[in-house]
Amino acid sequence: MDGHGRDWVAVILAGGLALSLVIMVAAVFYDALRSDTPGLSENATQVVIAAFTGITGILGGYIGGRAVERAHEKQAADTAADTDVTD
Repeated sequence: MDGHGRDWVAVILAGGLALSLVIMVAAVFYDALRSDTPGLSENATQVVIAAFTGITGILGGYIGGRAVERAHEKQAADTAADTDVTD
């Protein structure tokens, strides 16, 4: 799979995660509005925190992986340029 295919897979997965996160947060807030006690419960707060932590971790892993890949590509290009100069 080429680099562009991986990018599309990452975009589709991120979109699905974002949609599920929006639905989950909307459900938690709806439950908070309908409950007898004011505000979010402790469990609802933990769910929202875990969801945002998870999406941040996934995005951080993708961005970090792309940075490493680009660094390797740059190093390979620099090495190829050095070999062309010395030949």
